[in-house]
Amino acid sequence: MNTNNMEIDEEEIDIKEVFRTVYRYKYMIVLLVILSTLASAYYAYFQPNVYKASVTVEVGLDQRGSGGGQDILAMAMDSGSMNADTEMDIIKSRFLTEKALKKVNFSHRYYTTIKYKERELYKNSPFQVGMNKGYGISFDFYPIDEESYRLVVIETKDENGIVWSYDKIHPYGKEIVTEQFHLNIVKNKEAKEAQYRFVIMDPEKMGSFVQGGVSVGQKSKYSTMLEIAYSDNVALRAQEFSNALAEAYIAQNIEKKTKEATRALTFVDEQLKLITENLKGSAIKLEEFKKTSNTVNLSAKAEHIIRQMSGYDTKLAEISIQQEMLDTLYTQVQSGRDLESITLIGIVDAMDSRESSLSGIVKELQTAIIQKKILRENYTKMHIEVIKLTKTIAQLKKVMTSTLKNLRKSIKERKLLLTKSIAKQQKLLNTLPADERMFGQLQRKFVVNEKIYSYLLEKRSETAIIKASTVSKNRIIDAALLPEAPIKPKKRLIVLVGLILGLILGIALAFLREFLDDRIKGEEDITKVTDVPMLGLIPNMKEEDDKIQVFLSPKSAWAESFRNLRTNLQFMARKKSGHVIAVTSTVGGEGKTTICTNLGGIVSMSGKKTVILNLDMRKPTLHQKFGLPNRQGMSTLLAGRTGLKDVIQHTEYDHLDIITSGPVPPNPSELIQSELMEKVLDKLREVYDVIILDTPPVGLVTDARTLMHYADTSIYVLRAGYSKKGFLRSIKDISAMKEIHGLSILLNDVKLSADGYGYGYGYGYGYYDEDTK
Repeated sequence: MNTNNMEIDEEEIDIKEVFRTVYRYKYMIVLLVILSTLASAYYAYFQPNVYKASVTVEVGLDQRGSGGGQDILAMAMDSGSMNADTEMDIIKSRFLTEKALKKVNFSHRYYTTIKYKERELYKNSPFQVGMNKGYGISFDFYPIDEESYRLVVIETKDENGIVWSYDKIHPYGKEIVTEQFHLNIVKNKEAKEAQYRFVIMDPEKMGSFVQGGVSVGQKSKYSTMLEIAYSDNVALRAQEFSNALAEAYIAQNIEKKTKEATRALTFVDEQLKLITENLKGSAIKLEEFKKTSNTVNLSAKAEHIIRQMSGYDTKLAEISIQQEMLDTLYTQVQSGRDLESITLIGIVDAMDSRESSLSGIVKELQTAIIQKKILRENYTKMHIEVIKLTKTIAQLKKVMTSTLKNLRKSIKERKLLLTKSIAKQQKLLNTLPADERMFGQLQRKFVVNEKIYSYLLEKRSETAIIKASTVSKNRIIDAALLPEAPIKPKKRLIVLVGLILGLILGIALAFLREFLDDRIKGEEDITKVTDVPMLGLIPNMKEEDDKIQVFLSPKSAWAESFRNLRTNLQFMARKKSGHVIAVTSTVGGEGKTTICTNLGGIVSMSGKKTVILNLDMRKPTLHQKFGLPNRQGMSTLLAGRTGLKDVIQHTEYDHLDIITSGPVPPNPSELIQSELMEKVLDKLREVYDVIILDTPPVGLVTDARTLMHYADTSIYVLRAGYSKKGFLRSIKDISAMKEIHGLSILLNDVKLSADGYGYGYGYGYGYYDEDTK
């Protein structure tokens, strides 16, 4: 049970010690908190504001299955299915960023200082700069009057490392041409500030710079809604660029589809031009033959043969067109040029069941090519993702080439079958009369050309409809609004973090100082190290050098602490009279002499005859406390030059005498260790009730230990906030000496706590005055 109580007490003491340490360094902690808070507030104020504007775009992702049930119109309008990740990569590409930059001015940066903070003006600048040379140079602009301004460039280095500067006055609207720059400044409105700054960035290099501020994300995992956002120091510019980027994304999608339809339309127009000439020629020949041969109608047999041959010829012509388109596509794939714009318009009739297969390959190939181009804007060809996409593209090209080869082979086989069928019908046609056979051949060519013409007109009409009705599957749902508040810096959070860091730093520094500080601060520091009993605690009090405080303020806390000390010493006295008390310390400055004078004073106030001996002959100060001469004293007495009665001096206080140290001798240790010293003490025991020995510091010389052997009680003085914890080792060494009696510790200069506790019990301001009873 006792053990548990002891553990609890120790824990409580540790917690109290924590609070004592914090309280002891409270001013330092508060100062650090204030400084840290001010520093964080300064940082937060001068950090540039960042605004974020966002646009919501709906992306028309392809949802159709792998079946091949599409007609030519649907196939032509579908230039490839879209993937959400691919679309996000396209939006973040430098290609699209540069298109959006054509609508938003990022290269011209105008600044002014308002309330010690530099702010960008964007479209609110009172002047406008046109530049042909000097990109990236920071210019200071000072408006002088309505007609002129001052242009300044602080010392800077050019591309060749030459240091240059500029400072001249120019009129508005005049071209300024130097070796370093070429610009013209035009005034827009009245300048409100005394100074401005501007920097013109190279427009060709803005793409990569602006691209870093673009972010794109899906609203949810499976959503087709994308949020396009841009962050900038200017709220209006963030809004304008976000909208411009979204519009550029919609426009490029339409542009791509229109380009594909235009390419197909060009091919059909070229074929129509040829077939139109053939149709005219065959019509003229047919009419001329009718006039010369008087043949108007064919026999039923001839008409059947001609109808069959016309059908075969039409199919052969259509297959030939498709073969030409396949050959063009095959050559394009082999060359590797413009693969991202491949179109399958007009080829579908020849593809049959392989339609969806080739369409899927084209879409995968185009997606991989676009992703590779986006990656190559930021990475080298050795990047792992670029290498993967390169291998994927090569594999898709190989598969597509193989598929096209099979299609070309299939078309050749169909052409061969149709050619054989035509040849068979030609043999049957050859059995007819010559006029009828010639009439049939001319009519067959006319019908074939007419059907091909109709076929091409149909294809052209379909393609023209596709081009005219090209609409992006993507649309803007919510345009960007002007941001009202910046997303960063979070000024309140920064200040709060600064305050907390200051508090943490202050507390940490307090404990570090506490850890490194080896001074004794309180009774706990002593009792933890040594078992030598505590005689008492003397509170901190400002002392006047020429006054004895117990006489000056007999009802003060200071005097009460000495009364408490006097009471404790009475219990330690071994003899009824002549109580010898040795007072020592480790080093000077711990209050040893002050303790002696006030202890002597408080003892004398109780009516006991008291004498104080100043045995610190090397640095005597006792005579100064009482304002007495020091011409003779212990040094002359122990040297045998004066008698005891001659060195005793009476003070102005009743029952209190002193023996000063006398002149500083060359051998104080030898004098103290002489037999005469002990005889002097024996003589004084006969006359005085209490003899107080003001000894030299024990840590500097051995005189004090000799005197402590003569004493009945030895008081070891330590000063709070001054004495080192290492001094306690000397006390432990002395306590081990059996010849030294009544060793106890007196802690001096203790800071009073709020409740008056500090030296054994709470006395407050009222107490029982033993001296005045």
